[in-house]
Amino acid sequence: MDITTFEQFSQQCSENLPKEIEKILNDAKDQKNCAIGFITTDDFYGFYLAWDYSKDIFEFFEWKNELSPTFLYQPLVDIVDNCEEIDFCSPSEEKWDFAQTLLSVLDKNIKEIPDELFHKYNFKREDILFFASMSDGDYMDEMLSISEKMFNTSK
Repeated sequence: MDITTFEQFSQQCSENLPKEIEKILNDAKDQKNCAIGFITTDDFYGFYLAWDYSKDIFEFFEWKNELSPTFLYQPLVDIVDNCEEIDFCSPSEEKWDFAQTLLSVLDKNIKEIPDELFHKYNFKREDILFFASMSDGDYMDEMLSISEKMFNTSK
């Protein structure tokens, strides 16, 4: 999938993601670890952020902490609405390609978060485990395992 399709979404992430991550880090400042998940629906209709103070990301659906920032919702919904050639309700090569492109955009924006933001709350970047997944659906496990590796490697 052409990554330029995600240009507005990426720009919104670049402008707003550090502020949302800062809210989470502030909440977690007395913890040693924190995992932050970007959770979408099986049809990619927006994201919300979930976090927990462990690194057990396989239980993310039970986490109590979440934020639903507009910049993670509407720009992604607009992309999905404009991709009429993809059936987002069924697994397909095109839907998986969409997922992988979306993960690469998130990866870029996560890696652009300044290290100083983590240090401000007594974390190192590697203390935070980032990942993305579907709340349920076709590519829940695939997105989780790929994003865990992708998002948490050095710049």
